[in-house]
Amino acid sequence: MDVTSTQITYDISAYAQLDEQLRIKPELYLDRYFVQQFFACAIAGKRKHEEAESVDAETKDEVIPREWQYVRMAPNKLCVIGLASSHPLLDPELRKHIGDVIKVEFADNVKNSVIKGKRKKQSLRLMPSTKLCTIHTSDGKEYVVRAAIKGVLMEWNARLETDPTLVSRCPEQGFVAIIKPSTDDNQKIFSDCVPAI
Repeated sequence: MDVTSTQITYDISAYAQLDEQLRIKPELYLDRYFVQQFFACAIAGKRKHEEAESVDAETKDEVIPREWQYVRMAPNKLCVIGLASSHPLLDPELRKHIGDVIKVEFADNVKNSVIKGKRKKQSLRLMPSTKLCTIHTSDGKEYVVRAAIKGVLMEWNARLETDPTLVSRCPEQGFVAIIKPSTDDNQKIFSDCVPAI
């Protein structure tokens, strides 16, 4: 049996521009390989009332929550949860009024969850409204980050306990948690999310 081999050559220079773009702006990698959706965390109690007072009487009942979170789904369906760029903690103008992040306090059930085993059967089961953590600012404001999707907790970002400013300083590294969705159907995974804000 005569086997002929053909030599395959790759033109690496064709990828040089993409490589340079990724070096300059690493988040392009996320845009290219991750599906991104957004989840609106409802504004709680006192702040909701304060924001409602600043809206005119006609739109008073239509206070739109502004505490947006991102859900980035990798090709293997694992989802990364974090603060979207429009979240008040990432907006330079709003941060003048709310102060700097001083503490990230994870919920007890998140910190105490058992994340081990091949299928993570003992891991914490999450609903979209499950509280993952509370972010405290120097002006006494609190922002709750929720799971955003139904699934199983795979990892929570313990670095945020020792370096809470990572949330606002570097949102890609300051993610809150990684969640394995309870289904493979994208429509069901993102049922409480929107594609753009």
